[in-house]
Amino acid sequence: MLNSSFSPYWLILCVLAGLVYAGILYSKSKTPWTKNWNKLLFVLRFATVTFISFLLLEPFISSQVNQSENPKIVMVWDDSQSVSATVSSRALSSYREKLYEIKEKLIAAKTVDVEFINLQGEEISLIDSVQQNYEISPINEVLQQIDKRYDSRKLSEVILISDGIYNRGISPDYFAYPFKITTVGIGDTALKQDIEIQQLRYNKVAYQGNKFPLEAEIIQNGFIDREVKVRLVHQGKLIDSQMLKFTSNISVHKINFLIEATNNGFQSYAVEISALEEEFNKNNNAKSAYINIIEGKKKILLLSPYPHPDIKALRASVERNDNYEFDFAIAANGDAVSNQEIAESDLVILFHLPDVSASYKNVIDQTLAAKKAIWFISGANMNLNFHNEINQSVNLKRWTEIDEAFVYFNGDFKLFELNNEKLEVQSALPPASMPYAMHDFNPRAEVLMMKKVGKVETSQPVFAFYNDQDFRQATLLVEGFRIWRMAEYLNTGKYEFFDEWVSKTIRFLTTTDLNEQFKLFPIKEEFSDNENIIFKVELYNQVYDRIYGIPVSLQLKSDHDSTINYEFIPDRLKPDFEIGNLPAGVYQYQAKTTINSQNYSAAGQFIVTKFAVELQKLQADFSLLKRVAAKNEGKFYVIQQLDSLYQRLESTAYPKILKGDQTKTPLTDHTWLFTFILLLLFSEWFIRRYYGSY
Repeated sequence: MLNSSFSPYWLILCVLAGLVYAGILYSKSKTPWTKNWNKLLFVLRFATVTFISFLLLEPFISSQVNQSENPKIVMVWDDSQSVSATVSSRALSSYREKLYEIKEKLIAAKTVDVEFINLQGEEISLIDSVQQNYEISPINEVLQQIDKRYDSRKLSEVILISDGIYNRGISPDYFAYPFKITTVGIGDTALKQDIEIQQLRYNKVAYQGNKFPLEAEIIQNGFIDREVKVRLVHQGKLIDSQMLKFTSNISVHKINFLIEATNNGFQSYAVEISALEEEFNKNNNAKSAYINIIEGKKKILLLSPYPHPDIKALRASVERNDNYEFDFAIAANGDAVSNQEIAESDLVILFHLPDVSASYKNVIDQTLAAKKAIWFISGANMNLNFHNEINQSVNLKRWTEIDEAFVYFNGDFKLFELNNEKLEVQSALPPASMPYAMHDFNPRAEVLMMKKVGKVETSQPVFAFYNDQDFRQATLLVEGFRIWRMAEYLNTGKYEFFDEWVSKTIRFLTTTDLNEQFKLFPIKEEFSDNENIIFKVELYNQVYDRIYGIPVSLQLKSDHDSTINYEFIPDRLKPDFEIGNLPAGVYQYQAKTTINSQNYSAAGQFIVTKFAVELQKLQADFSLLKRVAAKNEGKFYVIQQLDSLYQRLESTAYPKILKGDQTKTPLTDHTWLFTFILLLLFSEWFIRRYYGSY
């Protein structure tokens, strides 16, 4: 099909140009040739000029090219430790060979491509032995990865071979995927003789001088009338113990310890159960609790001109953290705020303030004078002039409309880190109200959340942070964010995602090391022993410009009396320091450096927990696999039914996928075009010369 880059109406102008040009040249009454030859010459000149003018419109020929592609089947093999702990290596090898044989038969007999991958998305080859040592079972992650990697139109089916045990990410039966999923159960579903510490319940923060409870929930099966000893160990010393007798064949027990908080900082407490000889799995007989013992609470004060349901959601989230004390004042209720309350507050939240009614105007002035950290939460009826005077991160523009939009998280945000697993919840959150206006954000502001309209991720910030030498501020341009907390609980039964971004916002704003020229801290307080330990390192000169190339020494001391020393030099390409994995325990760090002959130091603590989640639960969960298959239009098989699986796959028709590509070829790429133009010009020239004219 012939098209051009310009409107087809321009073709009229090309025709007019040809008519005018030919008319001027061949409108003479006296010519050395006859009228018929004059008409022919008119047509030749008209065609030449019109055609050359048309070439200026950049014409092209568009054509549709159809290609056929084979549909794809992806087989996912669960290579986690929980499978190898219950199935012999010989049986696993036999099953893998059978699946690989099915793959080869399908490729040979059907017009279909088959890929065989593990939980990391890596292709499995039977040339090398498949290691069953993956320490986690991220079933949902690998399915999400398949969704991103392949076009769902080409993906005929995904076959998941697993024991149904997942321990990372959201449950795989939560989502309905855009492709068919068939599940194959492998492993042992029988309930074995076992004693397991199911979980430890405790507050992660305790206060020095108080006593705090620690509850251990213990599940046992098959040990009626047997007795075990439950021990509580701190820093390698036994501090308490209790005897537990099982009175039934299957039972759940709760053991409570009351512990006195003595030393400051992170403290490790291990609950251990003496193992019985008949136990199937002895890896789940111990668990550790890490508790941060501190001297006092951070005080959070919220000011608002009126009651609002968002305040309730914010208060509920803050009060779940025992490290914070939350108080609020509502102007509509006549609540007063004293100078002492401002002085004692570590953070002031200005909810829909400052407003046009000048609510808490004096209190806000006192907050600014005291250089307190401020969290602005925008709303209706705000005094934008006063707000823009005191808010360093954003200059708000007046808005008359509200936009119902989603949010997404900025991957370049560096002030603190959010848990990637909990961030998965964010994709399912409903929209909230945001000002429909283009605000001016400070270039130095760090943006955490940005607006997402439908599926389009915009560059408009809605949650930004500002870190000055004397104070810290945050600005949230979202109203109705309580719906995020409600939706998360509806979807997951927890508030973990909402609580995390709220608590880390408060923790950042209440940090007091604002004027230090040397900062070194771990990116989070708790790591697992299979994670890379990363320290953030920041060095500044006297005017607080970031500097690099200065040596830093770091010493780590663990609670089991081992000491490790490091030396490194931060640079622009790699300003942070990575030290790899560490054994489980509580670590104290001490860092030192020298800037302009002045010595600086930084110190703190972090914890490393033992990651043995794969070996905690070994009973296969085929019911989960059945739900995944039912929700995604698939079927469930056990591993012994691989022949039945092959028969169904072999009898299924897999039509080729037609893929159409539209190609555009410029008309000027064709040599015949220029030959045709030259032929027109030559014909006109030849006739004129034949009759003795030029």
